[in-house]
Amino acid sequence: MPLAGHGLHPAPLRRRARRPQLNRDPLGGASPFIVLFTLRPTVVASTRAQTVLVIHGAGEPRRRAGKVYWESMLGKDLRPDYIVRAPRMPQPTNPQYQAWARRIAELIADGTSRVLVGHSFGASVLLKYLVDAAPRPSFTGLFLIATPFWGPDFPEFALPPDFATRLRDVYPLYLYHSRDDAEVPFEHMEHYRRALPQAIVRALDGRGHEFNQPHFPELAADIRRLEA
Repeated sequence: MPLAGHGLHPAPLRRRARRPQLNRDPLGGASPFIVLFTLRPTVVASTRAQTVLVIHGAGEPRRRAGKVYWESMLGKDLRPDYIVRAPRMPQPTNPQYQAWARRIAELIADGTSRVLVGHSFGASVLLKYLVDAAPRPSFTGLFLIATPFWGPDFPEFALPPDFATRLRDVYPLYLYHSRDDAEVPFEHMEHYRRALPQAIVRALDGRGHEFNQPHFPELAADIRRLEA
């Protein structure tokens, strides 16, 4: 399972764990075994816009007009009711769970309920943060895209064995994965789906791993369903 376009190769099964060395949003070194998104609300035209926080994947994130591409891709379809922010995470080419978890905590520290979106490594860190946080911060919806399920070779990123029990009251929860993802196999999502039966699953085609596309209509539509 080479990480196409990143020059990286995952650690073979049962190889001793090593920290993944990441360039642009790969699942560097993930075991093929499956062990198994913000912002301060702002006032726009006298209406309080809901905020959407996107936690991007590992590796230096792609940019459009100087911003992480998720802001442009989602913002076009969600304005003016939502404001999308995708801040650059700490040391994205050499990510550490604790550093990313602290940054997530800072981004949601004011206690305002947000829409949370995570992609790839960022989705797995966001999910683990929500499992570990006590008390869990409030949010209006959780949307996870191309999420790796870290095996026991990577204890820093892996979820605890009882994660499904801790997350059983999380709703709405959406999972997105493209069947042609060459970096995080589609089976990773299947494991999350089995563990989290309340999740709404969107199995897609032709999106690859990064979802670097002009629009993400399925995600935008699901976020707008929160208004219903």
